[in-house]
Amino acid sequence: MNTHALPDSTAQAPRRASFTGGLLAGYGLLVLVIATIFSALDRQIFVLLAEPLGLSLGLSDTKLGLLQGAGITLFSGLAAVPLGWLADRWGRRLVLAACVLVWAVATAACGLARDFDALFIAAIGLGLGEAGLAPIVYGLIPDIVPERRRVLANGIYALAAILGAGLGIALSGALVQALEAVRHVLPAELQPMETWRLAFLAVALPGPLVALAVLLIRLHPQGGAVLLDAGHARAAPALGPFLRAHRRTMLGMFGGSGLAGLGVAASGNWVPVVATRIFGESAAQVGNGVGSAYLLGTGAGAAIGMACVKLLGRRVGLALPVRVVVIGSALSVLASLAMLLTQNATGLYLLFGLQVATLIAGSVLAPTMLQDMSPAALRSRVIAIGSALTVGLSALSPVLVGAWSDRLTTHPHGLLIAMAGVGAAAFALAALAMVWAEPHFARTVAAIHPGLAARRD
Repeated sequence: MNTHALPDSTAQAPRRASFTGGLLAGYGLLVLVIATIFSALDRQIFVLLAEPLGLSLGLSDTKLGLLQGAGITLFSGLAAVPLGWLADRWGRRLVLAACVLVWAVATAACGLARDFDALFIAAIGLGLGEAGLAPIVYGLIPDIVPERRRVLANGIYALAAILGAGLGIALSGALVQALEAVRHVLPAELQPMETWRLAFLAVALPGPLVALAVLLIRLHPQGGAVLLDAGHARAAPALGPFLRAHRRTMLGMFGGSGLAGLGVAASGNWVPVVATRIFGESAAQVGNGVGSAYLLGTGAGAAIGMACVKLLGRRVGLALPVRVVVIGSALSVLASLAMLLTQNATGLYLLFGLQVATLIAGSVLAPTMLQDMSPAALRSRVIAIGSALTVGLSALSPVLVGAWSDRLTTHPHGLLIAMAGVGAAAFALAALAMVWAEPHFARTVAAIHPGLAARRD
């Protein structure tokens, strides 16, 4: 009897190991999604409360733009490269957990700020903490899941992260409304505080728990080599020579992504302010409207993206996400210009949702695209450099819109004109940059992973 039981238990061991590995990979992916939603909540509460925050501290649109652009976004880009280097050298989980704690503390500091200078320093801390998110997460996913499930995991994470942005602003609106309802039961020292201050303090609370969950992520045994083709293992390339050899790919892909990000930021950062200032929406209404636009746009974009994979995947190949982003950027130009004609907040939300949908269609494959154009040993650093270029361009958006708006103070819709104009120009340039980058991208992937294109076809 024992001789029959031994083979059975031996046969079951791989299945148990596979099941356990799947659970651990699922846990790791879930934690990354939660960390991303937490980051979105911190960022969106800043956007949602920009109007009451500005009125409370007497800030102009230019200063609000500086807080979101130079304070958060620019410093996020500047810190991405050193954080990517630290993640590759010292461990992606450890660095990501530290980033979570930094942006949680910075969020609380925003709620305690008494003037523009203190708020600007807190915004820099928020940007520094969030800087490591994209390069570390995109570098960590292949370390968590096996190669055969990497594309699926990337798609799940990208979709959940984008949904998290919509969920973040929806939760922000609900949080503001709930804080007013429970103000009377808060500790006595908190009750006199303005609602926007309480909101910043509330969203900072989960930080330590999220950081602990990140540290508990388990790595897949083959994670360190998932991107190397069998039979093509090679010594890790040096960063400098790699970037020089593929500079056209990096410049075109990251420049195009940055310009698209600049366009999205023009709408994402200022639609809530336009809806409040021009159309008289409350914080809760803005949260529901913009959150719904994110969620519906994301669902529609994901469906469009999947349809493109089925219809165009074999014909276009590895460059499919690039092609879809080009089309999405072109459509977003039209959506930005149409915002000038909208007569109410609902129309504004719908057009913003259209921008989200057109860009999501390509973005759900963006993580895989980034990993494909990056050698495994340089993954976080290459993605971090791309994030720095992308974020650097995106950082210009709030400042450009705010400065242009301040020059149109005599026009009743000056802010709307500035937002739509910056968005349309950025999306148009993004489409042109991606068209130029597409053939260079294909050559880079073929050089790094010779067998990858054949496996994807």
